[in-house]
Amino acid sequence: MDSPREAESTPFLSLFSAFSYGIASMAMVFINKAVLMQYAHSMTLLTLQQLATGLLIHFGRVMGYTKLKDVNFTMAKKLLPVSVFYNANVAFALASLKGVNIPMYIAIKRLTPLAVLVAGFFSGKGRPPIQVSLSVVFTAVGVIIAALGDFSFDLLGYSMALLSVFFQTMYLVLVEKSGAEDGLSSVELMFYNSILSLPFLLFLIIATGEFPHSLSLLLEKANSLTCSW
Repeated sequence: MDSPREAESTPFLSLFSAFSYGIASMAMVFINKAVLMQYAHSMTLLTLQQLATGLLIHFGRVMGYTKLKDVNFTMAKKLLPVSVFYNANVAFALASLKGVNIPMYIAIKRLTPLAVLVAGFFSGKGRPPIQVSLSVVFTAVGVIIAALGDFSFDLLGYSMALLSVFFQTMYLVLVEKSGAEDGLSSVELMFYNSILSLPFLLFLIIATGEFPHSLSLLLEKANSLTCSW
């Protein structure tokens, strides 16, 4: 049984976690927008992100900071769709940020809970509580009203953002199913996602012509930043 002090700290920790998540989520959008305004090669950034994630988790395992099972080919095959949807979500989200202003991007991404509720209903999770359904529906209506009043409407940007919502929904549904059925931790899912993503992303940045120009431009910007310091 929890002590009174632990019981009192639980709501505070939950509130602190929610507040911290909100700050980090908002900051991530602004940072991504600022980076993309200076460096438009979003697929290269995504590739470097996945490479850094895989290396950090691997070295964390070697140093004993994280627990990670050996890579299993059967598990990797089952998680391949999860990786595809994750990278599609991030790729289209970054592409939409190039043309959509930040308030509208955040508003459009708020359609994700509605899409998740609909996908969960059709996948057999049942009908959610009426309070949850109403709050999600009202949020979606607010997004539509905001979009109608957006004078800087960018059709391509909106299309990319909506595709990002779709792929994020599919990713969340699949990752929940994979974690529940296979007992994978969040760190293990991230590691599988990174190693499965890299071959596909490397092929894309080469096929689209981003590489090697994007890498040389990134090094040039990094050097100019270092020199300014």
